[in-house]
Amino acid sequence: MAKGENIYKRKDGRWEGRYPKARKTDGSIHYGYVYAYSYRSVKEQLFEKKVHTSMFYSKNKKEFHGTFGDWTSIWMTSVMAPKIKESTFASYKNKMDLHILPLLEHRLLQKIGPNDIDEVINQLSNKLSTSSVHVIFRIVKSCFEAAKERAYISSNPCEGVILPKIKKEKVRALTRTEHKALEQASLKTKKGLPILIALETGMRIGEICALKWDDIDFDSSIIHVSRTKQRICLPDDSGNKTQIIETAPKTPNSNRFIPLSLKLKKGLLRWKEESRSPFVIANGDHSIEPRTVSYRFDQIKYQLGLTDISFHSLRHTFATRCVELGVNIAAISSLLGHSSIKLTLDTYTSSFLEENRIAIKKLDKLTF
Repeated sequence: MAKGENIYKRKDGRWEGRYPKARKTDGSIHYGYVYAYSYRSVKEQLFEKKVHTSMFYSKNKKEFHGTFGDWTSIWMTSVMAPKIKESTFASYKNKMDLHILPLLEHRLLQKIGPNDIDEVINQLSNKLSTSSVHVIFRIVKSCFEAAKERAYISSNPCEGVILPKIKKEKVRALTRTEHKALEQASLKTKKGLPILIALETGMRIGEICALKWDDIDFDSSIIHVSRTKQRICLPDDSGNKTQIIETAPKTPNSNRFIPLSLKLKKGLLRWKEESRSPFVIANGDHSIEPRTVSYRFDQIKYQLGLTDISFHSLRHTFATRCVELGVNIAAISSLLGHSSIKLTLDTYTSSFLEENRIAIKKLDKLTF
């Protein structure tokens, strides 16, 4: 059974791919073969073989004659896959397949210039948010940079490209009155437990969904955040499908220990008695994914008239309360699992307004 590009289904259930490996002395083509149990795997291997057989060496320079699509496949599978998380790989591949390859896939890698990238940015800007355009551009730029490092192209066409400016939309923190109302509502039902955890720890929604009872030391009143759960898009032979996976937290600093508040400890112990799952957030003996937690949160927030907040607002609220109470910024950064204190400062600058007022008042009293 053939499926295009010299890929065939064998009787033993495997897929076989054929590629031109070299030329014999009589000028005929010598073919090489690759095998795998999925069409996708064979196709990716063929891309790699095609790239290697399409390169030749001159005296001082190695040249690449493949298309951008050829190079992208090699970059993803050989360069990026070994060093990034599965979820990150899926995100990169999804963005390239959906937004970039339809525009550049069949163009020769060496023929793509800054004007082509400008046109790509213009087209993306017409249908995506500015922040999404920036994310996709960073991936594409990295792809071209890897080709430049290998001397497949002389310069990165993304250099010097001007991107649309991002207008940052600030996440609103709950007022103290809203905070109290949401907290009280969350204590009435087990479905509100993720809300209470977020308000008392600042944990991300994926981290909360991946939290297990074994991660909580009730004697020492400590939560160990060591994994996250998320739904990713995984292309397969029949099309795109999604899958829930557990991975390490977002950054190395996200693997952290968070002290339990008395309020949260009491709530967790209450629900632990009824739990039949190793996961803290569960439905019976099954864990729950972030999408379900977000849906349940929406139900509760609408009952309280809080229509302009998201689950991420709870993390922001936790950090804001810490700032208001004068908690050291380094401690807040550690609790949130931020990659740097600078990120914490940049994110919560507006929360320091009252402290800034106090600082100015102190300067007013300074005498020389």
